[in-house]
Amino acid sequence: MSKAKSRTTTNRAPRHLTLSPAQIEALEEMCTLSACTMGFSYTPAMERACEAVANKIGPAAKLAYLARASKREHLEIFA
Repeated sequence: MSKAKSRTTTNRAPRHLTLSPAQIEALEEMCTLSACTMGFSYTPAMERACEAVANKIGPAAKLAYLARASKREHLEIFA
């Protein structure tokens, strides 16, 4: 039997981002393409939307996300 991965959860307040209609559309497109294809190219609008979201989350959250992704990628490569 394989071991199920445990997820760490935190009790923090939900964040609310205000995005423009163009940013919402770019993120929706990017998420759809990511979920439904084996790879795709980011458009400039998608890159701007991602940058806008990343800039709004704050430095502490940004560092936490990067650290978690780094750990996850390391596990995928060496697992």
